Amino acid sequence: MPRTVLTPTQDGKPIGMYSAGFVVDPGGLVFVAGQVAMDADGRVVGEGDFKAQASQVYRNLAGVLAEAGCTLRDVVKFTTYLVRSEDWAAYAEWRKAEYPKLFPDGVYPANTGVVVRELARPQLLLEIEAIAVRPARRAAGRPAAARAAGRSRPASRGRAAKRRGGAGRR
Repeated sequence: MPRTVLTPTQDGKPIGMYSAGFVVDPGGLVFVAGQVAMDADGRVVGEGDFKAQASQVYRNLAGVLAEAGCTLRDVVKFTTYLVRSEDWAAYAEWRKAEYPKLFPDGVYPANTGVVVRELARPQLLLEIEAIAVRPARRAAGRPAAARAAGRSRPASRGRAAKRRGGAGRR
């Protein structure tokens, strides 16, 4: 199965021996490695500040997803790791404020939350990995409303006839 390695050079850049993510075709699945609150230079962002770290983590996720032609809205599954169970309240508060901006349609990805003893660096408070589905190539000129409603352009007679089992001739 063909795969493409995602190699962002800014937000979401790997800080160790792992790939930032992969796109796997033909399914269009995108796997994003766990992202932490580190900037492109490898510095921890928001030490001791859970909400600042959450914001950086989502910037990093968005950076890796962009390499695959995706946005956060293409994510179908997050796995969230926190090092302190008491941070779930802060995370819920952060999400309540930020998710409506990140996911304006109100459709939020599935999420599994896990509390772990520690992450790669003691200053890190959370790590989030993601699975996304890369959007299908958009047909040129097709209105977004039609895509959203699941309507398509009229098929040619040949294609329509083939779908009905005919040979495409009259």
